[in-house]
Amino acid sequence: MRQLKLFQGYCIDTSALIDLKKEYPQDIFPSVWKDLENLISNGLLIAPRQVLEELKKIEDELLKWVRKRKGMFRELNINQIKDVKDILNRFPKLVDADKPGPHADPFVIALALTESCTVITSEHSGTPDKPKIPDVCAHYGVKCLSLLEFFREQGWEY
Repeated sequence: MRQLKLFQGYCIDTSALIDLKKEYPQDIFPSVWKDLENLISNGLLIAPRQVLEELKKIEDELLKWVRKRKGMFRELNINQIKDVKDILNRFPKLVDADKPGPHADPFVIALALTESCTVITSEHSGTPDKPKIPDVCAHYGVKCLSLLEFFREQGWEY
């Protein structure tokens, strides 16, 4: 049984980062990005290295932005490896084995578990046959927020 830790921050999924770029472009919403940078510099916004790998599929301004903030990306540790195995054993359809990787979803959840983080994702609940991040988070008791819920929780107004 895992010992509960106090809330440590947020773990962001690839989908949320992509939606940030689309819905809150840096040239129009610079304050959003500055607030995100503050969370990153204080170690309160993190992601597994696999999120960076997924973002490398498209060379764009988001990839340039995250590459300058490499400190937000965490390498796997032994506890996360165990959690990823457990997640994939319980939810094998979380990732599509027919699609080439990387597949960050189980790593996002595992990092949130080991670091006592809230997950930020743009995914919505799936079905029993095709679970999504919110479904798996609910199973493990991990808090999961959309971007707007995250902004509200932070008290951010723009």
